[in-house]
Formats: sequence, structure tokens, C-alpha cells
Amino acid sequence: MAPPAFSRPDNVLKRAEDLIGVNQSDAALQTLYELITSKRTRSFSPAELEPVAILFVTLAVELRNAKLVKDGLHQYKKNVQAGSTGLPSVEVVVKKFIELSEAQLSAAQEKADAVAVTEDDLEAVEPSPEDILLSSVSTDDTRDRSDRELVNPSLRFLWEAYRTVLDILRNNSKLEQTYAFVVSQAFQFCLKYNRKTEFRRLCDFLRAHILAAAQKTPGHQAVNPIDLSDPDTLQRHLEMRFQQLNVSVKLELWQESFRTVEDVHTLLISSKRQPRPSMMVNYYENMAKIFAVSNNSLFRAAAWQKFFNLYSQSPLATDKDLKHYASVYLLSTLAIPQDSRVTTANDDFGRRKKARLASLLNLSKVPTRESLIESVLSKKLLKIVDPSLARFYDLIEADFHPLSFATKSKAIFAEIESNKDFASYIRPLTEVILTRLFEQVSQVYESIKLDFLVRLSTFEGAFKLTPSEIETLLIEAGQKNLLAVKINHDAKVVSFRSDPFEDASTVSDLTITKQLQPSPAELIRHQLSTLAKSLTESLRILDPTISESEKENRAEALQKANAEFENERAEIVSRYEIVDARKEKRSEENRRKEEEQARARLEKLAAERKAEQERMEQEAERRRLEKLEREKQEITEREKRKAVEEINAKGIIKVDLDDLDNIDPDRLKGMQLQQLEKERKEMEEKLKSTARKFDHIERAQRKFELSLLEKDSEIQKVKDLEDYEAMKSKLLAQAKKDHDESLKLRDRLKRTVPDYTSFVSKIREEKSATLIKLREDARKNLEAAKAERVQQIISERKARAEAEKREREEAERRAEFERKEAERINEERERARVEEEQKAEKARANLSFSEIQRLKREQQFREPSGGRDFEAPPRKGSGLPPPSEFSAPPRRQFEPVSQPSYGAPAPASDKPMSFAEKMRLKRMQGGR
Repeated sequence: MAPPAFSRPDNVLKRAEDLIGVNQSDAALQTLYELITSKRTRSFSPAELEPVAILFVTLAVELRNAKLVKDGLHQYKKNVQAGSTGLPSVEVVVKKFIELSEAQLSAAQEKADAVAVTEDDLEAVEPSPEDILLSSVSTDDTRDRSDRELVNPSLRFLWEAYRTVLDILRNNSKLEQTYAFVVSQAFQFCLKYNRKTEFRRLCDFLRAHILAAAQKTPGHQAVNPIDLSDPDTLQRHLEMRFQQLNVSVKLELWQESFRTVEDVHTLLISSKRQPRPSMMVNYYENMAKIFAVSNNSLFRAAAWQKFFNLYSQSPLATDKDLKHYASVYLLSTLAIPQDSRVTTANDDFGRRKKARLASLLNLSKVPTRESLIESVLSKKLLKIVDPSLARFYDLIEADFHPLSFATKSKAIFAEIESNKDFASYIRPLTEVILTRLFEQVSQVYESIKLDFLVRLSTFEGAFKLTPSEIETLLIEAGQKNLLAVKINHDAKVVSFRSDPFEDASTVSDLTITKQLQPSPAELIRHQLSTLAKSLTESLRILDPTISESEKENRAEALQKANAEFENERAEIVSRYEIVDARKEKRSEENRRKEEEQARARLEKLAAERKAEQERMEQEAERRRLEKLEREKQEITEREKRKAVEEINAKGIIKVDLDDLDNIDPDRLKGMQLQQLEKERKEMEEKLKSTARKFDHIERAQRKFELSLLEKDSEIQKVKDLEDYEAMKSKLLAQAKKDHDESLKLRDRLKRTVPDYTSFVSKIREEKSATLIKLREDARKNLEAAKAERVQQIISERKARAEAEKREREEAERRAEFERKEAERINEERERARVEEEQKAEKARANLSFSEIQRLKREQQFREPSGGRDFEAPPRKGSGLPPPSEFSAPPRRQFEPVSQPSYGAPAPASDKPMSFAEKMRLKRMQGGR
């Protein structure tokens, strides 16, 4: 009989260990999987199932069966999560799973390192042709190939392990700590092995998890759901996002870093608890790095401002660190370029973008270069920073002179270059300095030699730019409307000219640079604005109606505005609805595109994996065949060398070992056969001569030993006779001795014979009496048993006869009773029939002639049909029974009652029967 399909966990565990012991790990894994995924496991406690689950994940890691372990862990969680100790057991199992996967990857990495070192040492002597060919078509070295063969499968399995565990832990609040631990491990995995693609996917997974936790499915009650309103939960997710931001910055994934910053900002807004200052310090530092990569100097300086404000309040901050970060803050502020003075259609978009970036830095308004410089001065950072940087600030902001700036800043530039933390500010500082220089030169000169301007703009060291780069910066300043410039390359002259009547709307009211003197355009604009204000005031004084007209126009405008308010509000609402609909449609399209792209990526990835797998299989097959071919060649070479050495050892012929490649194997084999044939013949000759020699020696020996054998025979006969006589005398002496001892024993035992005889006789007499008594008792018992059995048989027969007699009497009484009952029934029927006939006679006397004739016809019609019970009813109001009562013949006394036969109905009479007649007819038929 087959064993049951389901067993207890300890039995399954023992069975799996037995299978592992006989190298059937796949069967053991399948056995454990069937137990874990069975619904009947819910009746067991998690403590019983936990060893099974741990062995299951151990085997899955060894066999790298990611699909089976994923399904098994999901089912394990589903089966045990209802118990009080179920979720802690899930935590233990998934941690063990991650630990084993990481250990497997570490072992694979160590093995790959060892293989790479060994192969490098071997290749250092003489590279194989395969390696030379492979290096010509591939850029991968030995280390890359060994990593791809040994490490990459473990990397993929560990990544799948992280995904599986995060998917298991993501939707249960009691598993949040383990979820955060696994997320941290996954981040470290991506950082350690530089897995940028996996890191992006991990970030997408985390966003999807928190989005699913925020969206409540109606009608679905989750078990231990994630509550983002819980401060601890939100703080935990915030810490994970900060760690994600750190890893993305270290991996230089700047787009992912910015998306992470947005996630952090969203969580900060939702959080009711302020994050730790150390986390925010790290946040602002990473923000500064992100803005540095995006070349956004303004918000880079703003991020350093927020960083320095928090860091300066830390009790762990040292003077050295404060000095360093204050210097970075100052340089980032000085590196902010001037804004363009050209108004474009993208200004609104730019303002929204800046407002969004300001909100990410928790700023109430968009920062400016002036506000940041004021912050530097208000915090007295010039006393904290390096003295050279404080001097540098004075040279740029307070005491800038284009002709002497290069000389004064030479030492400062050298100090900035020597500090690697300041290297990223060299280019933006150079652009700011040159823009300032161009503006001030344009205020002093109307035209200037291009070579002279280039000499003024050329600094030393890393701040040095080429003439073409300087010219490019000059043109960009003109494009931003910071100055009016014209370059004549033929004359090598730069002209700075501005239109005095330039539209004032294109020029900002705030001038960032400190001007040496007002330009003609600014003088004209100032005079015109002053004249316009004076004329307007004079006109209002001379004509008071203008003010009244303005008030009326203002009131009328207010009325129109109020009248149009509802329409505008409706239009705004409609516009918002349209915008929302478009947003929803766009989001749906984006989601669909993302799904299609994700599907395409998955298909592409699957195809690439398949192609890579096929390529690896082909490569492995090629290597296997090449290895077999090399081994075959080596074996052939060894056999040829061995054969040549044997041939050379014989000395018959001589074969050169260095000329093995030119020797035909068939020829070598023929030489071997010839040598063997020659040796065989020589051996046969030797054997023949040896046999003849042995024959002659044997014949001579036999002739010589004949006389010696005769003498030896005589001597042997004499010796044998002597030995016989000695043995005979010895045997006779021993026999005589034994006989004498036997006689002595007989004489000694003869005295006990009478006692023995009497004892035996006594015993026989006693046993004889006992035997006779036993026989008599047995005979009596047999007779008693016979008598008892006879009496028992007689009693049984009597009882059987009495029972048969009682049965016969009972049957006779029953038959008599039935007969009397039948007679009584027949008498009652006869009496009833007579009474009915009498009633019928009385009724017939009251019938008319026509009714009597009709009843006769009906009786005649009914008689041929076999006396059916369905007869025509009597005429209404006659009060008579059916006609069958008049014509029914008398029955015999013991005639059995026949059942009515239901045939065709009788023909209907002229008048239908009344209800009373029908009931009376029914009673009479029932009485029959």
C-alpha cells in the first residue's frame, strides 16, 4: 500500500535529510516544497514548520532554484501568519535565506578571485591560442570572464532573493523592521557590486510598495496593514529614503537621486515628527552634490546654506569642520552667475521650477544671489573662513578692479587649486569673475582691443581659459543682455555700445554688479521717468476730473469684474476639470507606456538572458570539445612517445623523439608490430633450445639415480620393518593396560548391582499402580462424557419436537381463524347484498317505465364490456343507485373479491347527474 500523501513535519524533515544523504537534493527540495505549500500545514505550529522552512531555503540556495523558493516562502507566510509566533518565524526564515544567499555570493567571489590568480599565473608563462583569439574579439579579460561564469549567477540569485523577501515583507506592519533591514542589505549589495540597474529597480519597488500602502482598496480588510500615519512607520520609511539617497549619490545616479529627494520631501511633509538633524545634514549635503552635477549654482549654494545652518548647531562640530564648510558655502555663493536680463516665454516655467526646488530645500521663497550674500555677511562667515577666501570675497564684491584683479588674486587662485574640495568651483568662479570684468570694462570703454581684453581675462593655473573660451563667455554675456557688445575680428576690436532709448522693460530694476558710473541709457531712462512722473502729478492738479474719471473707471471695472466673477469661476472650474482630465489621460498614457516599456524591457531582458545562456552553453560545449580534443592529442602524443621510447630501448632501430610530429602513427604501429614479431620469433627459438636442454639433463639425471634408488629402497624396507615392530609393541602394551583398568572398574562396581536391581523394581511397581489408576479415571470420565452427550442430544430432540408441535398448532389456529374470518366477511357481504337488493326493489317500484328501460339498456351495454364500474348515472332527481345494483347476479359465499376494472365510460344520459346522485353512487360502489 502506498504511503500517505501528507506526513508530519518531522517525518518530512527526516525524509529530506535521507534524500540529501544519497545525493538527491532535488527530490528533497521538492518534498519540502510540497509540505510547505500544502494547506494542511496550517494545523501545525510555526515551531514545527520552521526547521522545514530553513532546510528548504538552504537547499534552494544550494540549487539556485529562485522560482521554487519564492513560491514556497509566499505559501509559508500565508500558512503561518495567523499564529502568534508565525510572523517571527517568517522573519527568521527570510533572514536565513538572505544570509545563505550572501554567503554563497561571497564564496563564489573568493573562488573567482582564486581562479583569476591561477589563470593569470599560467598565462604569464605562455598564453594559449584560444585566449589570444578571444582577446582579439572581446575586451573582457580573464577576471571578467571568470566573474561572468562564477559570480554572476550568484549575483542574480541574491538579487532575486532580495526581491522575493521584500515582496513577502512589504504589506505587514509587524514585519517593518525586517523589511527595513532587508532594504538596507539590498542597498549595500547594489553599492558594493556597483549594480546601478538593480538599484533603479529597487527604488521603483520601494515606491510601488509605499504607494500600495497609501492606497486603501475598498472592501478589502488587510491583516496588519501598513499605516503611514503612524510616526514610527513614517520615520522608518524616511530613514530608508535617506539611505537610498546616499547610495544613489555614491553610485552617481543623479536622476534617481533627484527622484529620491522628491520622495524624501513628500515624506517630510507627511511626517508629524521632525527628522533627526544628522539626517537632514546628510540630506542637504547630497542635495548640494545633485545641484552641482546639474550645474545649478544658485540652489547648490542654497543647499550649502541649509547644511551649514544645521551643522553649525551640532555639538560634534569642530572648528576645523566649520571653517571648511564655511569656505565651501562662501565659494558656492560667489560662484552663482548673474541672471539673464532677457524676458522669454519660459520665465513662468522657470519660476515654477525654482519654486519647486526651493520647496525641496524647505525654503519659503526662491533664494537669490543677494539674499545668500546677505546671509553670509549676517552670519559673519568672513571671520570663520580662510583669510585668503575672505580677501577673495572683497576682491570680487567690494574692491573689484578689472585691471588689477589678476595680479591680486594670483595667490588666492593657487590656494583654491591646492584644495581638492574647491576644485568644482573653479569653472563657475571663472565665469562669474569674467562676467563682472566684462561689465565693468564696458562701463569704462566704448571700444577695446580684443588682445588687451583677453590679457585682462587670462589668469594662471586652473583658472586660465583659452581665447576662444573667453570670447564665448563674452558673447553669452551679450546674449543675456548684461552688456551690449560687438566684436570686429578684422580689426580685432571689441565695441561696447548701448542704445540710449532701449526699452526699459528689457532691463532689470536691480543691478547685480556694482557699476563704476551710470551709462547713457540709464541716464536717459532716469530723466524720462522723472519727467513722466512730474507731468502726471501736474495734470492731476490742473484737472481734478481726471481723478474722478479714474475713480469712476475703477468702480466700473470693479462692477464688471464682479459681474464676470461667476463666469470666470465657472471657466476656471471647467478649465481645472479639463486639466484634471488631461492629466488623468496623460497619466494613463504614461502608465500604459511604462507598462509597455517594462514589458518590452522584460522581454528584451529575457531574450538577452536566453541568448546569453545559449552563448554560454555553446561556449561551454566548445570548450568541452576543445578539451576533449586536447586530451585526445595528449594521449596520442604520450602513446607515440612511449612507443618510440620502447623501440629505442630495444636498440634494433632508432627513432628521433624531436621528430614525433612527422612520424605517421600507422608507420609507428607497423614498426611496433615488426619489432613484436621479431621478439616473438626469438622467444620461440629460445624456448625450443631450452626445452631440448632440459630433456637431456632430465634423461642423464634419471640414468644416474637408478642405482641410488635401488640402494635407497633396500634401506627403506629395513627401516619400515623396524618402525612397524616398534609401533606394534607399543599398541599391545597400551591395550593390556586398558584391559587391566577395565577389570578393576568392573570389580569395583559389581557391589552396587543388587541395590540397583531392587531400586528399579520398586520404581516399576509404583509407576505401574499409578498408570492403572490413571487409565481407570480416564475410562470413567469418558463414560460420563458419553452419557452427558446422549442426554444433551435427547433434550435437544425433545425441544425440537415440542417447537414443531407448537408451530403446527399455531398454524392450525391461524388457519381456523382465517377461515372463520372469511366466513364472517362472506356473510356480511351476503347480508349487505340482500339489503341492497331489497332497497333496489323498493326503488324500482317508484321508477317510471322510461327510466326502467333506460337502466336496462345501460345494463345491457355494460355487460358485454366485462362489467366495468364506470356506468351512466341515473337521472337527476331520481334518487336511485346505479342500474348495476339491479342486475348484479348473486355471488357465491367463498368467491374472492375482484378489483374493479376501469374501462371506457358508459354513454351519457339525457340529463346529467346531480352532485348528490354522484356522491350516493360513489358510496354504493365503495360498499361493493
